[in-house]
Amino acid sequence: MTSTETRGTGTRGAWTRGLGISLVRTEASSILEAPALARALADGIAHGYDGPLHEYPDDAEWYVIREARPAGGIDVGVAVLVPRWPAPHEAALFAVAIAPEHRGRATASKALLVIERRLRREGIARLLARVPRTNGRGLYFMLRVGYTPVPPSDTPPGEDGDVTWFARGGRN
Repeated sequence: MTSTETRGTGTRGAWTRGLGISLVRTEASSILEAPALARALADGIAHGYDGPLHEYPDDAEWYVIREARPAGGIDVGVAVLVPRWPAPHEAALFAVAIAPEHRGRATASKALLVIERRLRREGIARLLARVPRTNGRGLYFMLRVGYTPVPPSDTPPGEDGDVTWFARGGRN
């Protein structure tokens, strides 16, 4: 079993599922202790990045992205979400990252779609996604899945760093 082929990073039921994946709520420490998932988060800053990870908001919710397999699930990625921020009808996605050895199967795209579906059921009208400008792959990913950059006047408060915020079609 590889470092991401774990079956217990998040043992509670799935927060959401669909398209052959599920997102299971977990603790940040569980993600950071899995080398391949921590590598996925570091690659979300810049490919091959080896410095400290971003600080995430205290109220961030951490999810392991689990691919369905015939003999159970395999943890292949991570999503970090802050619901009901920056406004009650919005949510902010601070990371969606797939471990390097599990990339190339549209898992991040599937995860984004099931996250959006779950948030709509919870009354969230708009999902914002934060991507560091040093993450060319992440910037391209957001454009490819139909998100567009949010104008600086519409970015969350206090978020004027070296990041680009995206939303599907501008204002969902």
